[in-house]
Amino acid sequence: MSQHRLEEGADVLKKNGIRMTPQRAAILEYLANCESHPTADDIFKALTNKLPNMTSATIYNNLKCLKKFGLINELTFGPFSSRYEWKTSFHYHVICTSCSKICDFNYPSLKEIEQYVEKKLDFKVSRHLFEVHGICLDCN
Repeated sequence: MSQHRLEEGADVLKKNGIRMTPQRAAILEYLANCESHPTADDIFKALTNKLPNMTSATIYNNLKCLKKFGLINELTFGPFSSRYEWKTSFHYHVICTSCSKICDFNYPSLKEIEQYVEKKLDFKVSRHLFEVHGICLDCN
């Protein structure tokens, strides 16, 4: 699965005239294999040994690039640092208010909200956000 994601990412960048640098490749590989929702700082710390000359600015600039071309999502949850994930099918998030752990979940019938709004309010919906906050089992 992660190899497919990496190839997909490389193809998107190439089609848009963006060069695949070692830093960009390392960030893509990390996010393609990551099951959590890391912050930019988490990514920086994870890749420091692999690319010791990489700066945090490089991480932020590359995350911005990957987001621009639709490869990753930037998740912002109130006062918490932005988190990043590989862009997959539409899903929602559960956030622990104690440790900031984020888990994905899918509940397809929530898409009906968009259809309802479009039909009842004559409104063209581009997206909706839904998140659940609580305490994870580890913190409970």
